[in-house]
Amino acid sequence: MKFTMHSKKRLLSAALLAMSLALPAAAQTPAAKAAKTAPAQAAASKQATVALKDMRGKTVMVPKNLSRIATIDDGFIESVMTHLGEVRKVVAIGSWSMKRDYKYDFVTTKGESYTYSKGWNTMKYLNPWLNDLPCFNSPQGNIISYETLAKAEPQLVIMRVGDCTVGAGNAEALQKTIDTIESMGFPLVVLYSPTWYKNSDLSTIKDEMATIGRLFGKEKQATSLATYLHSTVDMIRKRTQNIPEAKKTKMLMLGLNPNVRKNGGTGSVWGIDTPESFIIEKVANAKNAFRENGSGKILNVEQIYALDPDVIVLPTANGFHPPREILEGPDFALLSELRAIKNRKVVSMPWTPMNCARRVEYPLDMLVIAKAAYPEQFKDIKVHEFALKFYKDVYKVDDKTAKGLRSTQWLDWTVENDF
Repeated sequence: MKFTMHSKKRLLSAALLAMSLALPAAAQTPAAKAAKTAPAQAAASKQATVALKDMRGKTVMVPKNLSRIATIDDGFIESVMTHLGEVRKVVAIGSWSMKRDYKYDFVTTKGESYTYSKGWNTMKYLNPWLNDLPCFNSPQGNIISYETLAKAEPQLVIMRVGDCTVGAGNAEALQKTIDTIESMGFPLVVLYSPTWYKNSDLSTIKDEMATIGRLFGKEKQATSLATYLHSTVDMIRKRTQNIPEAKKTKMLMLGLNPNVRKNGGTGSVWGIDTPESFIIEKVANAKNAFRENGSGKILNVEQIYALDPDVIVLPTANGFHPPREILEGPDFALLSELRAIKNRKVVSMPWTPMNCARRVEYPLDMLVIAKAAYPEQFKDIKVHEFALKFYKDVYKVDDKTAKGLRSTQWLDWTVENDF
């Protein structure tokens, strides 16, 4: 793609800002300041705008007739826009997770090999044309290419903070990203995922959806989606609220990231202050076996035995991890005497590449955890059937497409086990 005059100006503005971040204030000449503000002024004068307040509390002037949007997230924004019928307005993306075809190979202790393939982001499955869009991030997901963003010439950039693409851990780096994009003349709407707030409650997802909805005059439809998603929370709580403390199932969210084993650990766990624990304890009314704070804490074999969970839940953790990996894999043979493994009480979460923050499919996560904890309370609900209805309701797809979504999230095990 060739640079237009506008994209050249925007790229120059970004370069000047990058220089200004490294230079003392006295080195920022009037010419540099003018170059930084001129593209924004030119863009604003060419199209009618409306004022919209984003989750920073900042009023952003957004073009009335949006047709070119760039996103910085891992699929949440696209999911909401798909529901609203607006996703075709995306012209550039900031995450390779919506392009990749994930594949994982496993071997059992008996030497049997098996493979999981075509693990796609749900947005790649529903909107395969996203694969053809420019991605203005590095394959590693940590370096934004402002040159690629400038070439796309979006009318608006929407950024979700707390996804893997733009994490919540470095406020200074985040502000530099915001300043650079705004210096290029692009209106920027910032969303804060629950991860940003460093609390486990997922209620702010509704605010994110409402903000996206307002961009298209569809706030009511967006908040209705949030209410629909939350209805699963209400349903689970109603069924589990009377379980006494002494009978609560002890669950362990155990990440099998292979890098952990390279560093001498066995698995990683999520503490009581995380969204994962919120689902276990505040939604499913079970008990998190790991009673400390923090996420991704590395444990060895002895520490996992000390926790002795009733149920083990395997989340996306630098890859997909099916129950067979821990039940039959050579890397975890030393865990064979764990109660959960002896009783084969192990489930996998839906495949969610780049899962730093919960996305639209989070009700499926919750139901898998709740049913694994209390199968009797949910004996009338089959996750494989619930998932199909969920996809149809949220994305307005037919049965064939819903089954494809279930497969791409590697939930076919729920069909095979009638779970």
